[in-house]
Amino acid sequence: MTLRGRTPRVPGLRSYSRRDALRIGAVTTGAAALSAACGGSGGSGKEIGIAVGNGISYAALTVIRAKGWLEQELKGRTITWRVISGGGTVRDALLSGKLHIGSSGLGPLLIGWDAGVPWKIVSSLNDMPLWLVAKDPRYRSLRDFGQGDQIAAVQPGSIQSVMLQKAAQQQLGDPHALDRNIATMAHPEALQALLGGQIAAAYTSPPFQFQAVEQGARKLVDSYQLFGRHGFNVMAATEEYAEKNPDVISAVHRTIARANDFITKQPAEAAKILSQAEQGKISAQAYERYLTHEGIEFTTTPHGILKIAAFMKEIGVIKKVPRDWRDLAFDTVKKENGS
Repeated sequence: MTLRGRTPRVPGLRSYSRRDALRIGAVTTGAAALSAACGGSGGSGKEIGIAVGNGISYAALTVIRAKGWLEQELKGRTITWRVISGGGTVRDALLSGKLHIGSSGLGPLLIGWDAGVPWKIVSSLNDMPLWLVAKDPRYRSLRDFGQGDQIAAVQPGSIQSVMLQKAAQQQLGDPHALDRNIATMAHPEALQALLGGQIAAAYTSPPFQFQAVEQGARKLVDSYQLFGRHGFNVMAATEEYAEKNPDVISAVHRTIARANDFITKQPAEAAKILSQAEQGKISAQAYERYLTHEGIEFTTTPHGILKIAAFMKEIGVIKKVPRDWRDLAFDTVKKENGS
């Protein structure tokens, strides 16, 4: 890698390494044991806490919330929605019982499963390509990044960091060559830092990667070219909570399927809902363009789990690979044609 042309280091951002990603698993194992001892994750009260993230990956959940479908399905229950960035943070909230169902990328999901976290997939949300983007013309490939060039990703062990490791393996011959370049940052802040020249590149998700390209950035890595079509985010819950609340698990899967069908068949109407949820900060026309972008599919079926897990094991991020993708799923999706 070249060391020329370093970007300014953003104050307050923490770079992380392979060791950090591995430590997530160890820390969470302790959290799982504590949760089991205290019974924290199996609540069956009237309030249902659901975690979502940033971006159109959560479009189905935005539609469900706007239309009140879960309240209709689960009468007498109160649905509380919280925006949380990063599957690892969601995982800890689920284990503590502070939340009951939450979103996770496949990277954190597999790290948790490998460490013994008792959680499984309720439903996938979508398949989406994930891009590494850079705006400075000095960055044309991974070979152009020096030691001081920061690459934003949402969290250690995130699916974006896994994709960067796969690209580094292919382009640089070492999957961990850029581990220390990665800095934690939520997707919206990463987009602004990239456009402002504070970081060298950002590995985000739709629509942030699309917005970056619209404002002069270029795509350096496309995850579909690394692994083929794959899932991005899933909704997960602990086994204890699912056992005590099968009606909630079923309703979440059912309403996600309904919302995905709505988005696919009526993207213009779905785009209006997303725009209204953002108080018009992004126009409905732009949202419709993003929702219908090539390669995006809103589906409840998990895809790509086994091949992504195999790579993570190959590079030492997890120790084992599921025998079957269904090992990580509840009955809600086991009959679907996943991978």
